[in-house]
Amino acid sequence: MPKHLSQKIVTVLFLVTLGLSACQTATPDPVTVEKTMQGAVALTLTAAPTFTPLPTSTSTPTPTITPTPVTVVYGPTDFPQNVNPLTGLEVSDPKILDRRPVLMKVADQAAGRPHAGLTNADIVFDYYIGNGLDRFLALYYGKNDSNVGTMRSGRLADIPLTLMYQGILGFISADNTVRLADGKTELETITGSLGGRAVNTEHCSDTFKAICDDGRNIETSVFGNTEQMTAYYASKSYATNSKPNLDGMAFATVPPAGGVPATQFTMHFGKNINQQWIYDPATKKYMHWIDEVDANGNSRMIPLIDRNTGEQLATSNVITIITKLNVLNGDTDTIHQYDLVATKGRALICRDGMLYDVYFKSGWDTPITFVDANGNPFQLQPGNSWIHFTGAYSKVTEEPAGVWMVRLGIP
Repeated sequence: MPKHLSQKIVTVLFLVTLGLSACQTATPDPVTVEKTMQGAVALTLTAAPTFTPLPTSTSTPTPTITPTPVTVVYGPTDFPQNVNPLTGLEVSDPKILDRRPVLMKVADQAAGRPHAGLTNADIVFDYYIGNGLDRFLALYYGKNDSNVGTMRSGRLADIPLTLMYQGILGFISADNTVRLADGKTELETITGSLGGRAVNTEHCSDTFKAICDDGRNIETSVFGNTEQMTAYYASKSYATNSKPNLDGMAFATVPPAGGVPATQFTMHFGKNINQQWIYDPATKKYMHWIDEVDANGNSRMIPLIDRNTGEQLATSNVITIITKLNVLNGDTDTIHQYDLVATKGRALICRDGMLYDVYFKSGWDTPITFVDANGNPFQLQPGNSWIHFTGAYSKVTEEPAGVWMVRLGIP
């Protein structure tokens, strides 16, 4: 209560009391009256309630709900019609899967770099071809590419891989001088095994531009067009170009348990021939690096660039298959045979920054599959895969932690 109001009330009460008292007693002493009045005011102010402000309302923050990651799982069988069984990814047009996969031979020699068209490959197979060199076999099924290369010669390993994936093979000839144990040359063996599914040398005309020279007419000037390869093969009376059954691989967006860290992986084929992968957590991809050697013989690692996109190649799964490797022409070391058909062996798989030590299995006309120690399908990261082949004598090392290397070993 305000002080001046309290004083007025006390004054009124005091005067009334004084008036009543006047009828009974003498007039009180002024000093006594003043003291009494001040005491009454003080008592009234002390008794007045203290104003307490109302509490201010405080908003309670709404708890943030962290969404549970949805695990996408496909395979090893019953793939939806619009899902590529070789990548576990949806395709923009399911009709593209109504054909045989197209496999194209691509050089890795320095003169042919930068590579072209590897970004759109579902799988790239990478294997030793002799004298410390390697070569690629790029498989296209869920996507096409109009400029793949540079294209080079075929090898014996292309035969089982083309048969396993029920594909057609595009290549630029093969060795036709060395007779193998059966009396045939490498070229004769490839064409004899694949028949019309082997598209050898240039097929470039007004009708089909499947494999064409870019006009320079040199060793590294030939490139392929996968859509034109499909059209060229489909034009043949013997073609069987319906959708093949490519069941066998399994995919899941969430990585399996049991892996060990692998932030870097290198496949070493020979001096200055390294395929290196460095994991990028932001994209969940392994970025591809290769050797560059200057005029003085000094080597450094540079990004593997796809000349079609201008971007560094990135891969969801980096796989190394360890199997028996035979050299068929001794010290010349140019003709090799890998044990790939109807077999089982060790495989190393890098995905999501982790390395898994698993097994591979293969048949005659089915894709290579991967299983864990209990025989259960091993799930790859949905996306593209790079598969190295190396010999049974290869050495696997980790130094320092999380940095892995496989060094090719041959008998």
